[in-house]
Amino acid sequence: MAHPKSVTSVAIFGAGIAGLTAAHELARQGYTVSVYEALEEAGGFFRSAREARMPTEYSWHGIGPWYHNTFDLFSQIPFDESGSLYERALSRPIDFGIFPDRRPARFYDRGLRSIPAMFGMGSVREVVGWTWLMLKAWTAQRRSRHDYSRINAARAWSGVLGHQAARTWRASFGPWIGSDWTRVSLHTAGRFFLHQLTSRPTHLHPPDRHGPAWRHGAGDGWLLLRGPSSEFWFDRWLEDLRRQGVKFHWNRPVRRLVADQGRVARADLENGETVLADHFVLAIDPFSTLSLVQASQGLEHDLELRRFGPLTQDGPHTQVSFRIAFDEEVHFPRERTAVVVADSEFNLTLFAEEQAWAERVDLGPRVKSLWTGTACAAEVPGRVHRLPLKKCTKQQFLEEVKAQLLACGALDEMIREANQGRGLSDLHPIRVEVWHEWKFGPGELRGSQPKWVNTTHTQSHQPGQTTSFENLFLSGAHTRTSADVWSIEAAIESGRLAARAIDPGVRVLHQYRPPLLETLGNLDDRLYEAGLPHLLDLSLFVLAGLVLLLGLR
Repeated sequence: MAHPKSVTSVAIFGAGIAGLTAAHELARQGYTVSVYEALEEAGGFFRSAREARMPTEYSWHGIGPWYHNTFDLFSQIPFDESGSLYERALSRPIDFGIFPDRRPARFYDRGLRSIPAMFGMGSVREVVGWTWLMLKAWTAQRRSRHDYSRINAARAWSGVLGHQAARTWRASFGPWIGSDWTRVSLHTAGRFFLHQLTSRPTHLHPPDRHGPAWRHGAGDGWLLLRGPSSEFWFDRWLEDLRRQGVKFHWNRPVRRLVADQGRVARADLENGETVLADHFVLAIDPFSTLSLVQASQGLEHDLELRRFGPLTQDGPHTQVSFRIAFDEEVHFPRERTAVVVADSEFNLTLFAEEQAWAERVDLGPRVKSLWTGTACAAEVPGRVHRLPLKKCTKQQFLEEVKAQLLACGALDEMIREANQGRGLSDLHPIRVEVWHEWKFGPGELRGSQPKWVNTTHTQSHQPGQTTSFENLFLSGAHTRTSADVWSIEAAIESGRLAARAIDPGVRVLHQYRPPLLETLGNLDDRLYEAGLPHLLDLSLFVLAGLVLLLGLR
């Protein structure tokens, strides 16, 4: 006989986005939910903090038009008495530009027609080659999951692009896909741009002080929160979850699980406490999950849990964020300008927070302009010290950031245009800060929270949300989702999938795939099973053969 939901208990380990999503969905279904978090705060890799009253964050993140579960979730979380997070906490689209050292900045002003100029494609051959490879990634299904997931995307496109265009194109991977270009697979890049450029449905946003109601859809710029993420999202979410009866236990890392006869019997915490529940959800990072599985009793034979060894073989992803604060207003000539420093060895990206944040947000003492930036590539030697990011001291890192920004002629030109002829070298920061969890040298850079991303070695090892244990479930952007890219959307989708495995009443939204691409993908699956080339390549070969035969007649 099934228990009433109100007396069915769920223990969730991890108060990041995935864990909080699972808690949100199960609490709404009437379950008794407890969340155990190793830190003393929620939010995981998306949380913010304040250092000497100045906002800081793990990294700055956008919300794309294909973040369907994210928008749906935001519409359910109260922001204030006037509306939900969806209605009150989101900016209008940011304007991402490519900023080279020696060429002008280029933006997505003309849609897909902007791409050749944005990435410096100087010939028809480059444009055709770039498009052909992207279409192959979009139309492949099994071939993409099995083969393209092991091919480095930057290397693949370098075969059809010239040197400069290939360098500029790969510079978009860190800021947009959220991963080091040395690790991103052709599969991941293809899935990201497929979602971004073909997403449905569109999302209607209410009017605000910037104008009337507007729609956010395929190809549009990404949105930001209108303030620090913990203040504008997680604090309000926790308040709502507590109202729904969710209990939070901070500074409670889990040490091991004890399983018996196909079920998890209990969880033991590092502080000696024991957690009993009807269901258990692991929503912690995969590196911690692997350690937990190795320390637990009876879990070692589960096929999904055994994936965590190869899943983590590439180690954590290094992505270091920083803030540059000015005691003067630094203007940009375009609204909500986001910068990809295209020739930066560290794949720098930055954004001036005040462009998107509400006026009431405190930027810190004396701060009138606050740039948030992220270094996305950790393996490439810098131009000053000839060391990759992961080998730098903190001072060396900051010197590299300064040199790489000052060398960006496109950024300097834009700053001069909007600031009465004053350029980057004329600006004098009053403070430069790096996210506090990064520990620099001696040896390699280390972070207290290891971050996983899709790589050419790990894609095929992603686990699902269910295990062979009837009451143990997995959640996190490292699990399999239709988003298929490590992201906020994947984390939220995974939290919903884990919750739905417990209660089928939980709704999950899946990514849209155009019917034509679906049909072509099914055809390519048959070719792949037969060991034949990609559908597009084979079609071109057949067409060339027909032309040749007709020419010989």
